[in-house]
Amino acid sequence: MPAPFIVPNFSRSVLLAKFFRALGDPTRLRILQAVADEEKSVGELVQIIRAPQGRVSTHLACLRWCGYVTARRDGRKVFYRVTDSRVRELVTLASDLVAENRERIRTCTVMDRTALKTGRDRDRGAC
Repeated sequence: MPAPFIVPNFSRSVLLAKFFRALGDPTRLRILQAVADEEKSVGELVQIIRAPQGRVSTHLACLRWCGYVTARRDGRKVFYRVTDSRVRELVTLASDLVAENRERIRTCTVMDRTALKTGRDRDRGAC
């Protein structure tokens, strides 16, 4: 799906940071984990994630736009799955790293202050 506009001059590091920002939301990560091994409908994801349908759909739109998931329509239902197995591997690798560094990550206050300043700690659903 091509972007509706072009924003020039994004360096590779800025794009990489943006890639990880899309993964920086707990709801989006839970959705990716839920669809990692098999596709799920929006209704199934609402039950698994325990979030309102509108919020789940907004996060799915972000994940789809950025290429993390694809959608398949079957009648009135839409099913989502991980687009590329490397996304699954990345989330698994990150989960392993977090498990090994849990206390350090938990006590990092720099990230918390940055999120509070920019408002990123709110679950807005936007990428």
